[in-house]
Amino acid sequence: MRICLILFVGFSIVLSHGISSRDSHASAPLEAFAEEESVLLAFDEIRRTQVRKVKIRGNEAFTDIVLKDVIATEAPGFFRRIQFWKRGGFDYSETEVRRDVIRIERFYRRRGFYDISVSHQIEQGSKEHQRIVIFNVQEGEPTLVENLDLIFENTDEDFIEEIKEFRDFQRAQDNNPLREGRRYEAVRHPDIEGAYLNALRNSGFAFAQTRIEADVDTVGRKADVRVIMEPKQIATFRNIEVEGELTVSESLIRYQSGIREGQQYSLRRMRDGQQLLFRHPLVRLATLSIPEQEPDDYVDIRIRIREQSLRSVQVLAGFGNEELLRGQVTWTHRNPFGNGHRFSVTTRASFIEQRGNLEYLLPGFVNPRSNLSISPFGVRRLEDNFLLYRTGINNNLTYYHSQQLIGSVSYEFSLNDEAVRDGRSTQTDSTQIYNVSSLRLSALYNESTSERGRGWSVRPFAEISGFLNTGTISYQRFSLDVRRFIEFSSTTKLALRVDTGLLLSGDPFSTPSNIRFYSGGSNSVRGYSRRQLGPKRPVKDDDGNFKQYVPLGGQSAMMFNSEIRQDLPFLLNGLQIAGFLDGGQVWVSYKDTNPSELQYGAGGGLRYMSPVGPIRLDLGWKLNPREDDLNSFEGQNFGGVNRWALHFSIGQAF
Repeated sequence: MRICLILFVGFSIVLSHGISSRDSHASAPLEAFAEEESVLLAFDEIRRTQVRKVKIRGNEAFTDIVLKDVIATEAPGFFRRIQFWKRGGFDYSETEVRRDVIRIERFYRRRGFYDISVSHQIEQGSKEHQRIVIFNVQEGEPTLVENLDLIFENTDEDFIEEIKEFRDFQRAQDNNPLREGRRYEAVRHPDIEGAYLNALRNSGFAFAQTRIEADVDTVGRKADVRVIMEPKQIATFRNIEVEGELTVSESLIRYQSGIREGQQYSLRRMRDGQQLLFRHPLVRLATLSIPEQEPDDYVDIRIRIREQSLRSVQVLAGFGNEELLRGQVTWTHRNPFGNGHRFSVTTRASFIEQRGNLEYLLPGFVNPRSNLSISPFGVRRLEDNFLLYRTGINNNLTYYHSQQLIGSVSYEFSLNDEAVRDGRSTQTDSTQIYNVSSLRLSALYNESTSERGRGWSVRPFAEISGFLNTGTISYQRFSLDVRRFIEFSSTTKLALRVDTGLLLSGDPFSTPSNIRFYSGGSNSVRGYSRRQLGPKRPVKDDDGNFKQYVPLGGQSAMMFNSEIRQDLPFLLNGLQIAGFLDGGQVWVSYKDTNPSELQYGAGGGLRYMSPVGPIRLDLGWKLNPREDDLNSFEGQNFGGVNRWALHFSIGQAF
C-alpha cells in the first residue's frame, strides 16, 4: 500500500508539470495532496514507544511469573524479540502501568497482605523508543488466621459429631487453606465454601447451605474465620424425571444412570450417573439436575437426554512412513432393535494389515458400568517375516469403575494360517496352521486427559492361551505399560514411558511369529525403523547373496521413552517441537534378558496439533547400533540410510 501511495504521489507531481498556467488552480490540490501524503509517510516511520522489559522487585510471597500474569503491561520474550519482522505490539502506556500498580495491590490484599505498597519507575532501554518498566513491591507482614470456627446452624450436637466423622468432611477440613496459623486469603472463600458444601452433599445432605464470615484486624494482622453450615436433613432419591426426544424407554435411561429410587442422595452419585450416561453409545448429551423444590427428606432429580444420530458412516484416512496409506470405514446403527444396543461394521486397510469385523455391543450388560461386545473378525497381515490370515471371534466384557480406571476380560478364538516370509518373498511350503483359544485380562488407569495433560497412566495386560486344553498352542503373555506426564508450564511438558513384555512358552521359535515381541518404530524406539530393533536373521537370494535382514522377535522385550515437548505459539498456534531419548531391546529367550544390552535412539521432531490429531515428524539417530542395524553383513555394508530413521505419522508417539 505504501509503495502504491508513493507512486501515485510521484505520478501526480509529474502530471502537475504538464499543466498549463491557465490550469494552475487545478494543480494546487494535487500538490497539497502530495505534501500531505509525504507527511503521513514520515510519521509512519516513527517508532512507537514500546516496552522492552518488565521487572518486579521486592516480591517474596509470589514469583515474577505469578505477578506478571496479573498485570496488563507485557514485554516481548526471547523468541518474540528474535522475530525482527514483527515490529508491532507491546506498546508502552503510562496509564496502563498505573493501573497495573492497582492490580498488584489488589492481588496482594485479597491474599492477606493489607500493608502492601507498590510503586513504579520507568527507564529507557538501549534504544530511544524502548522502555523498561519496574514495579517496586513492599509486601509488609501478612494477616494470619487466629481462629477457625465451624458453626452448624439448626443442627443437633450429636448429629454434628457424626457429620465431622464423615470421610468427605474430614478431607475438606484437612484441605482447608484457612486453618489456624496460615495466611488469611479472602480470595479463598468461594473454594472453601464449595469444598464444605460438596462434602455435605456427598454425605446425603441434598439441600445443605454453607457460607464463610471473617473478622479481619488489619492493624493486628489477624483474622477470625467462621465456616457456617446448615446441613438440613439427609435425603433419598424419589422421582427420577427423564426429558428429551427418545427412541428408547425412559426406564432404560434411569437404569443406565445407576441412580435408583430410595438410594441416599450423593452429589458424587449424580456426577457418576452423568458419566455413565455419556458412555452409552446412543447418548450425545446428558445433564442431571435438581429442579426447584422445598427441602425435605427426599429429592427429585431431572435427567435431560439428547441422542446421537441412529445411523452414521465414519470415514478415516491417514498416511505414515510405516503403513503408508491407511483408511477405515465404519457403518453404525445405535439402536437396531429399540433396546439401545449398537451394531457396527468396520473395514480397515493399510499396506501392512487389512481387517474386517462386525461388532454387536450390549451396554449395561451386567450393570450400568459394564458393556459386552461380540465381534467376529477376519485379518490379513503382511510383515517382513510372516504372512498371516486370521479369522475368529472376540467376546469382551468391559467394566467402567471410574473416569480414571477401566478393566476388561475377553475370550478370543481364532483360526490362523501363517507362512514364513523372507522380506518380499513368501515361503508357502513353511505354512503353520494353528488355533488360538485365549483368555485376556487388561486394565487402564489414566489420570491424564485432553484438558489435563499430566499424571500417571498404567496399563497391565495378561493373556493365557490353551487353558482347559483348548486351542493347539499354549503360552502365557504379560506386558506392563507405565507412563508419566509432567507439566513444567502451560507450554512445556515432559512425557515418560516404560514398556515391558514377557512370553512364557516352550522353544522360542515354536511360538508363532505374530505372538512374539518386537521393538523399533514411530511409537517405539525411534532411532530404528518398524520392528528393526532386536534379533534378526539374514536373508539371501537364490545365488546365496545377502538381500536383507528380517526381525525374529522374541520372548522378552523392554523399552523406555523420554520426550520433552515445547509449544511454539509465537510462531504458529498448534506448533510444537520435541526432543527425545528412547531405548529398548528384544531377547529371543526370556532367559537371556539383560538390561545392559539396551540400545538407544535420540533425536527430535515437529508436531502440529491438527483437528484430526498431532501430525508428527520425528528424526531419530541410533546411538549404539549393531552390525545388522547398519545393514552390514560379514563386514560388508550394503548401503541405505542406516544410522537415521525418519518417522511421519498422525498421533503422539505415546
